[in-house]
Amino acid sequence: MPVRLAALAAVPAAVAAGAVAGGMGALVLAVVALVLLVLLAGGSVGGLIAALLVAEPLAELLKRLTFVLGEGSTAAYYGVQLLPTLLLAAALAAALPRLRLPAPALWLLALVAWVSLCTLLSPVGAPWFQRLGALHQEIVPALLFLPALAVRDRAAIGRAAAAVCVASALYGLWQGPAGYTALDLAWAVGAAERSIQAGKVFAWMVGDSWERRIFSLFADPFTWGQALVGALVLVHLARLPRGWTALAWAAALVGLVLTQSRTPWAALAVTGAAWALLGLRSFRRPWLVLAAAVLGFPLTLWLGGAAYDLWFTGAPAADDPFLRRWLTVGTIEARLDAWTALLDVLRAHPLTGVGAGADPRYAANLPLAPEIAAAHYAHNVLVTLALYGGAPAVLLFLAFQGSLLRLILPRGGADGRLAAAFLLGSQAAGYLNAGIFLTWQYFLALGLVAGAAVAQTRPAVVASPHDGMQAHQEIAA
Repeated sequence: MPVRLAALAAVPAAVAAGAVAGGMGALVLAVVALVLLVLLAGGSVGGLIAALLVAEPLAELLKRLTFVLGEGSTAAYYGVQLLPTLLLAAALAAALPRLRLPAPALWLLALVAWVSLCTLLSPVGAPWFQRLGALHQEIVPALLFLPALAVRDRAAIGRAAAAVCVASALYGLWQGPAGYTALDLAWAVGAAERSIQAGKVFAWMVGDSWERRIFSLFADPFTWGQALVGALVLVHLARLPRGWTALAWAAALVGLVLTQSRTPWAALAVTGAAWALLGLRSFRRPWLVLAAAVLGFPLTLWLGGAAYDLWFTGAPAADDPFLRRWLTVGTIEARLDAWTALLDVLRAHPLTGVGAGADPRYAANLPLAPEIAAAHYAHNVLVTLALYGGAPAVLLFLAFQGSLLRLILPRGGADGRLAAAFLLGSQAAGYLNAGIFLTWQYFLALGLVAGAAVAQTRPAVVASPHDGMQAHQEIAA
């Protein structure tokens, strides 16, 4: 196997070495990585999904590498980010022959189709490249739910999730005490106008900001934190040996501290509390869990306001950037006004929203009403869904969650309990940081448990007393 891999990788590796001077080195390296990951996956759905988890941080590194190699082209920058998506396509193709779509998958596909339609037909006037990029970043990860339904052996996925925890924690520790790497700095300079996080790093570089956030191998600290929480859920669903599990937990906790973000901690805390409550039979009712997910909206606003007044108003100043970040509430005022933002969006665009890609932070000079532009800063998942596809998008998302809970809670056993708790924890994060929780890990974990529940509902094959009659007659003859 190693010889075969080396032989198959020799040609694209040689092409990559020659392409560096031609300005497309990062893209060709992404192709090399794709070939190697597919080969290592062995053609199985679980292996391809495990490769996708590894490809997510790898694509982030390649994205930064484009600027080290002096390749600032749009094609190179965004092309390398297609690496996980290509593995998603491969996983879908591998899963298709035995894929059985339960009700949650149909609701999710309806949501993806509606938001895509609203985005493509939006009259707001966002550039087409912006619209497609937003769909790729915000909506495409939902499709991982589909091949996850066909996975039966989760070991490779669990090991990949644990490995990403460890690798990202190590890179984060490097970014922390040692400072940003050459990859990070080159990316910040080259992509300050394209990426919010790159702009923040660049502002710190030139002295315009005191904030030095650690984001490791991910697009930003929030995405990293949510990926770590999701990875822990995947490790437990895979039932890895204790050594793997302990290593993943240690690395994830280190990473969560380094993110300097409270939102992933809230997701982890709510997941743990919900898991404990769901241990009681009276709480394992799908309608009750869905009600808790919806009521989390006003509850988060109320608790957030109380915490703001109790802990952060008048908090002492700190000179250390790390401590100062933990004591800073950031955009909490906008987050606590999410209810007003939701009503503004539904009044102005009740059926279609304005589509993905109309965020004023990415596309300036769009003809958005002031309240609609402000709603993009609400940091609330329901507001985000309303912006993307109006009230139908919000209702389709809740229908997906409701049908999923009806499937996994009665039949999912311990895994169903964990998945439902993770859904609630992620939803709490969504009320603080919009759709940041709608990651590959989120849809993968829910899809794995839903697939196992569907497998349990298939009718058992009962042997007929006539099955062996023909064979008996042939022996008698």
